[in-house]
Amino acid sequence: MSGQNEYGGAEGAGAQDAPTGQDRWRAGDEPSWQDGERRPVPDSAEDADGEAGPGGARDRMGEAERAEQRDRQEQRFREATRDPLADSGVPGEARAAARVQRAAQARFDIRGNSSVFDRTSFDRAHFGDVYIGARDTGAPVFGDVPEDELDRLRQVYRAPAGYPTLKRALRARRVLVLGGPPGTGRLTTGLCLLDEVTAAARSTAPGAGTSAPGTAEPDDRGGTGVLLTRGRVTRLAPSDLGRLTADPGAVADGVPDGGGLLVQLPASAAGFTAPQELHLDALAARLAAKGAYAVLVVSPTSPAGHLLQGRYGLPCPPAPAGELLEWQLVRHLADCPDPDALGRGEQILKHPLFLDALGILPEALRPSETELVAERVAQHVRGEVSRDELLDSCGHIARRQAREWFSGAADPLPPTPAPDREGADAFMDDAAARVREASFRIALAVLDGEALSSVADAAELLAQQILAVRMPGRAHGRPVFAEDLDGLLAACRAEARTGEEVSVGGVAVPVRTVSYRGTALAGSVLAEVWHRHHAARGPLVRWLRGLAGDPRPQVWVRAAVVAGELATADLGYGFAELIRPLSAAEDTRRRYFAATALHQAAGREPHRSAVRGVVEDWADAPVPALRWTAALALGSGRIVDDTRRAMELLCGIGGRDDGAHALVASFGATRLVAGSRAGEAATVLCEWAEHGTDEQIDLTMLCAVRLFCARTDDMWQAESGDGPDEPPAESALSAPSFAGRVWRPGGVRLAGRTPGQPGGAGPHALTRTDERPPVPRAPVATTDAELARRAHWPLALAVAVTVESAAEPLADLLWRALANRLSHEAATEGLATWLRAAEADAAVPGVPGRAYVFEQAAGESPADSDAAGPRGEILQALLWLLPRMIRGRRDAERLRWLLRLLVDAPEEPMTAAFARHVVAAMAATGRGQGGRGEEQR
Repeated sequence: MSGQNEYGGAEGAGAQDAPTGQDRWRAGDEPSWQDGERRPVPDSAEDADGEAGPGGARDRMGEAERAEQRDRQEQRFREATRDPLADSGVPGEARAAARVQRAAQARFDIRGNSSVFDRTSFDRAHFGDVYIGARDTGAPVFGDVPEDELDRLRQVYRAPAGYPTLKRALRARRVLVLGGPPGTGRLTTGLCLLDEVTAAARSTAPGAGTSAPGTAEPDDRGGTGVLLTRGRVTRLAPSDLGRLTADPGAVADGVPDGGGLLVQLPASAAGFTAPQELHLDALAARLAAKGAYAVLVVSPTSPAGHLLQGRYGLPCPPAPAGELLEWQLVRHLADCPDPDALGRGEQILKHPLFLDALGILPEALRPSETELVAERVAQHVRGEVSRDELLDSCGHIARRQAREWFSGAADPLPPTPAPDREGADAFMDDAAARVREASFRIALAVLDGEALSSVADAAELLAQQILAVRMPGRAHGRPVFAEDLDGLLAACRAEARTGEEVSVGGVAVPVRTVSYRGTALAGSVLAEVWHRHHAARGPLVRWLRGLAGDPRPQVWVRAAVVAGELATADLGYGFAELIRPLSAAEDTRRRYFAATALHQAAGREPHRSAVRGVVEDWADAPVPALRWTAALALGSGRIVDDTRRAMELLCGIGGRDDGAHALVASFGATRLVAGSRAGEAATVLCEWAEHGTDEQIDLTMLCAVRLFCARTDDMWQAESGDGPDEPPAESALSAPSFAGRVWRPGGVRLAGRTPGQPGGAGPHALTRTDERPPVPRAPVATTDAELARRAHWPLALAVAVTVESAAEPLADLLWRALANRLSHEAATEGLATWLRAAEADAAVPGVPGRAYVFEQAAGESPADSDAAGPRGEILQALLWLLPRMIRGRRDAERLRWLLRLLVDAPEEPMTAAFARHVVAAMAATGRGQGGRGEEQR
């Protein structure tokens, strides 16, 4: 089989003299291809007679030295597909890092003031179901719950799922330990339970035929009336909580006959000994004799949390927030004269802008928060508050929650001596449990949505840092079997679920993940700690720097993103403590951490200008590690707006020290091609390939090899929201798509484009920079959406069909990489992966044997559509781009040789039908006739 018979093209030019210097990269240095050979052999005068140069002068180097030099050059291209983290020993870590960075680029709003109180002191306050107040006189042992408060609860309370179970348990055991974190409605649920089970205490006077405990008082007419029910539900004073263990019988005696007792156990062990089940047994026996009941409210993470595991303990089910929110809205709009007010309010509760500002899932709101939200929405419907005021007040909820979590709870209390121990170990830190809870909240804010094991490990490392600051020089142990995970998640307003993780072998595997129940909680936690607790900055910074060495990308990449965001809140401090120490580290992962943090910090002005100055200075720094970090940061595209300037900086980094950083420079340059700047970056590379210096040509060829071998998710990062200077977004419906292509025997048609001119003039018409008009940048929103959908595609194919201005420059770069003697081996391997991916994508599932979409009859559906696009789309893109890379007989022979090699592969051979289809499609385009490669030369 010959190229003449297959493609109808004319014979290409004969072998050329071997070029030197820049000429060795020119397109004219094409290897000859012989049928039956396992790899192509360069056909050059240099290999034939040892002479080079247009003048035919004999090479002064010996044959052995020239062969050694050629081997070194070829080795560079064999290594061009390595990622910057290849030395870490974790295969595919750069791809995993790119995936995690895409998922982690959330906007943490940690730069504003998160204050909640506007006064430094207050007399009393009500936080959800927690009452804090000052007393002028000593509190009595018991306090009555006012009847009007119980009446209000009967009107507003909505029973959660599982409420009947709680009521049956209370009736049967007389004592119920109700568990739940503060603010979840546990006190309200306890009051309502006691109100129901003690309803028999309400009765008429004896004259009515019944009697009940109470005090009969004369009515206004002098007779006896309804018995007063004062004291039916009482509370135990906090100062007398110790009586539960010292004298439970005395506590029961203080409860009225047939009444109820509500007790809130403290969250701290300071001055309090938690009761045991035997104390509750004694209390239940005395209450049963009086026909009374008791509900003890306890936090799962408190010293009395162990009671929830006993026979008296039950968790308090969450309040039905959705139902409660709607009912509260109805109540607040009941007096509104507008008949459409309720409908408008319900629409607001479902509006994406409102939900985004709220930042907490509506079903995760607490009872007091639902009332606040409903009140603000009602005020907006009535025109009393503006939309901005409504959204700001909704965002205030998450900030207030973070303030409540860290107001003194995260700092260890002063140590107290243990009575039975001496020396340094005689001090017991009662707040260690609260420190670990606070550390878990911070770790979850950094690793929100990742594996539960990763969050738990990181939280313990942070707890050790905080405890070491409080008591330096002391080893702090970790509880092993005393953790209450469900209680911890409830206290942190988090939930565990089953997700996927791509950390081993690039395969998605199921894993148990944990995340906050709302997007605003993570940023609020970080803002609270960073702004209002300066003493916590030191442990937090050391902890983040420690996470930079974690081998799991889902840990160190997310930590890097948070480090960059924290740096924007205090750039001088953050740069000096979080970024600069890691930018010159010996470990490549730590330098990658610093580059990722710089990328995140450059997300908005004026931080972008500051970061740009640092990176440009590092690009010419005498320290090699700083140049390595700068190269990786420049590849983000967010720091330097001018694409040509960024490419020149990368070229300068890659050309120094005999190309010591050429690989990381090519990695950064390739990342610039993987986005909306693809047309600009690819055009610059084409200009360098034609008219550039040795350093520019080196970088160009290395980038071309990476474009061949990389997958989209290896390089691409979402650009949406990078800054005000981004191009205007367009609808995703206007993105270039292959949905309009129709299958034809031997070829495809691209909707909206002429097959011969996908992007205008080809790269063979390139002129000097001063004569070339600027290349337009693609819309960011469109590019992000299309590249995200094509994350599993070969990178060059995905970029070529997404960014129209990049198609021809990319085709020229790839053709040069295939035609060059130093890069053709690595480039050919990359082309083989394209063909393998296209074959797998075009295969029809569920058909015996192996059938392809192009074999289906006309009118038959060619593919099954899914989220990644119709089946066979990669093949269509390949058959659309490949003709632009076939520019002569040798190119055609190279493709046919590669197809034969894949068909004859001993493992997973390609079918001959697929190979014939590719050859027929190339022949139908007429490429190779006239010698496009010869025209360019």
